[in-house]
Amino acid sequence: MYIVVSYLVYLAISLGVTIWVAKTLRKNGRVFLMDAFQGKAELADSVNSLLVVGFYLINVGYVTLALRTGATLEDARQAIELVCDKIGVVLLVLGIMHFFNLYIFNRLRKRGQERDRPARPLPPPPPGPGWVPAGGPVGRVLD
Repeated sequence: MYIVVSYLVYLAISLGVTIWVAKTLRKNGRVFLMDAFQGKAELADSVNSLLVVGFYLINVGYVTLALRTGATLEDARQAIELVCDKIGVVLLVLGIMHFFNLYIFNRLRKRGQERDRPARPLPPPPPGPGWVPAGGPVGRVLD
């Protein structure tokens, strides 16, 4: 009996935390993506949705794979310890995924900022009639 209750508690908490983190990523990640895609809301929202779907797939997949246990639970203490062990690992995985998403958002944002940065102008050539670019031919250019 303890094992079934432990599974249900583990699933409820793990999936609840996963949903909460995904909603937070969706809401706050949009700002980064809008900056990265120069204010193109449709593109930013599309990429944001794809990232959140990937987040859900990875985390829900992990939660369901980690559900199985070979432990036999004889009392409530063992059940609580099992649930805490499993939830602790899920929270670590969610934290890693969260920082991975932040890394991706930041890379996209930096790429967008670099694209917006104006190119450095070339320095003007030195004045004078005999100027030849470095490595260029010496002599008359036009015959």
